[in-house]
Amino acid sequence: MLVRVFRLTDKTSNAFLKIAVWLTNGLLDQVTVLRFSIATILNFMVNSVVGITKRSVQMSQQAQRQAAKAVSVTDERRRVMAQRATSIVARTTPVTGIEITASSSRERVIEDPLLRQNRILSTFTVVLMVSLIAIVFWATNRDDNSGSSFVGALPQNTPNPATEVSLPTPEPPTVAPPIVFSDWQGTLVFSVREAGQEDLFVLQRGDEQPRRITNSPADDRDPAWSPDGRAIAFVSKRDGPWELYIMDVVTRRITRMTSTTHFVGAPTWSPDGAFLAFEGYNPETGGLDIYIMPIDRSTPPQPITTNPGPDFSPSWEPSQGRKIAYTSIRNGTQDIYILNLDNPNEFDAENITNTPTIHEDHAAWSPDGTRIAYSARVDGVEGVYVRVLGDSNSEQIVGRGAMPTWEPINGTSIFYSQQFQSQRSTISGGFPGRFGTSGNAVIVNGIVADLDWTASETQIPAVIADYPPVPPIVDVQPDADGLYRLALLQGVKVEGDTTGVAYLNERVYPSFNALRLAVLEKTGWDFLANLESTFWSLDRQPEIGHPRESWHYAGRAFAFNREYAFEAREPTVVVVREDRDLGVYWRVYVRVSAQVQNGLLGEPLRAIPWDLLSRGSGDVAAYNEGGKLSTTVPSGYYIDFTQLAADYGWYPIPSDRSWRVNTPGLLFWVFVNTDNLTWRDAMRELYTEAELQRFLNDDIDPSDVSLPNVEGTDTELNEISTDEPDTQTDEEVPDNPRPSTPEA
Repeated sequence: MLVRVFRLTDKTSNAFLKIAVWLTNGLLDQVTVLRFSIATILNFMVNSVVGITKRSVQMSQQAQRQAAKAVSVTDERRRVMAQRATSIVARTTPVTGIEITASSSRERVIEDPLLRQNRILSTFTVVLMVSLIAIVFWATNRDDNSGSSFVGALPQNTPNPATEVSLPTPEPPTVAPPIVFSDWQGTLVFSVREAGQEDLFVLQRGDEQPRRITNSPADDRDPAWSPDGRAIAFVSKRDGPWELYIMDVVTRRITRMTSTTHFVGAPTWSPDGAFLAFEGYNPETGGLDIYIMPIDRSTPPQPITTNPGPDFSPSWEPSQGRKIAYTSIRNGTQDIYILNLDNPNEFDAENITNTPTIHEDHAAWSPDGTRIAYSARVDGVEGVYVRVLGDSNSEQIVGRGAMPTWEPINGTSIFYSQQFQSQRSTISGGFPGRFGTSGNAVIVNGIVADLDWTASETQIPAVIADYPPVPPIVDVQPDADGLYRLALLQGVKVEGDTTGVAYLNERVYPSFNALRLAVLEKTGWDFLANLESTFWSLDRQPEIGHPRESWHYAGRAFAFNREYAFEAREPTVVVVREDRDLGVYWRVYVRVSAQVQNGLLGEPLRAIPWDLLSRGSGDVAAYNEGGKLSTTVPSGYYIDFTQLAADYGWYPIPSDRSWRVNTPGLLFWVFVNTDNLTWRDAMRELYTEAELQRFLNDDIDPSDVSLPNVEGTDTELNEISTDEPDTQTDEEVPDNPRPSTPEA
């Protein structure tokens, strides 16, 4: 009973939370719409009150004059009536009758003008109130294409049409016109990651879609325009490890600039085009540092930072060329620093953000060198910010997104990217000092990163990808009963199951095997050969903190060995906390094999890990928060497993709300492939409606539970050799295996 009450309470809380989010979004939308009409309404009300006051004074004065006139007329009539009464007295008419008649006449004369003026004033007041209500109703129900509104996840700004009004209104606030991609000048270059492959693309005036400019089977990324717009510096794995290259966009000639086994990335040009700064792995510090090298390669690259923590993402000041901004992780915080090349002592570098709880990155200078744009995640929302140098209170948000780049001529606008679906992005424009994006955002298939903008408009022809396309996943057909089978994962062991065998829904096992091979290729060892769990039979009870409607039951989830993340020294798995909207997620990094910890595979870490072990260290704050940010970043090379898994359709799930006090609720080790199905539809791929209802009603008898149809598949991965951890030998699997019920 308690369990059912808990589930009901949990679902009700989630429902109320979603309703609250929806109402909040709606409220913010209306507030945004009203922001430009409030001034007009207030001015209208002030002018109306002033007008009413003046009109009331005029009406009062007029009423006084009319009343005085009426009194004068009444006195005259009373005098006449008195004379008439005197004559009537002689005729024995009672005086009292005359007095009553005179009194009645006076009352009629005085009352009529005041009543008339009161009715006019009341009518005018009612008309005024109705007008105000109509204005408020109009302002809160304006057309979606006016003002500032939210279209999907993107705020849009479009100019308001001029409207004539009868009452005087103040001048409307200045609203910058939206960036129209047919009007802007110059050329954007950026990288796009699609299906696990990264290439360089450009976008020029008049382009409806980006054009590919590199087609190597290896990854190309981190592009940066030369000051004259003739060349692009970038990094690539086309010769094995990550190296630095320069491509002449006119001749298409590519020159290799570095020859090292250690990682290099994120190049940036000096204003005179004579030097490059970039991030590189420093074996002496065990992390990333900033290097400078001449374009003519007359001297080898020299580090200008040697901080024990990572220093990365450099950006060379384009005006005078004597400063470099970069991201640095020091003492458990990530901020943007500026190093003066006239005094290249990194300990004298200026921390311009200095926000212990917010991690900034991707600094970009304005053309005049007075402002810096950067991206940061605040309260679960990633945004682009602008700060005026020398003014600590000048930070302003431009829009939702990351990796900004300035308009290169006078810095009037900023382009940036935003990932709005799992594998889709937008390129949008914004304005420093104003929140909102242009109405003409370009939608790109893939993940857009590393934008850079040049004023040059040299025509760059597109190229066709010089590698085979990703083979489509064959759509598996269900059996005659309409149900799909479970697929046996050959060579994969499940440590949390007594039989040690692994199953997945046959519709997702090809993507899992493809992911397993990709991880093996990029780490040098078979990370997914030993799992904690895959498919769950219906008689299995989830751990506390796991959702009852788990995707494990649908055969669409796997969990790697969570203990990898609790290793004290050089952990196999590192997790980085990511607050997204209302959920807590974890980005997973997997350490490459010791045999290739020389830069051939993987990359150095650029993020602060979450210290899971600190919860048991005696630190009260860490215990209450389920851990804390690590004070150090592990050295060595890792791969971004979360990003790689997403390339094959596998995504992490948010932690349970109890994760701070309940370690099983962290759930960073669970990845799911939903194929955009609801959980119920996914369950109906394996079970009949009656079986599903019995499960939902907790009416499952373990003795009656049998697995869905099982088909042994995929022998391609049987003979994979691994370096770490040791691979267990395969065991025989019965034709219709049925694991015993694991402990909860």
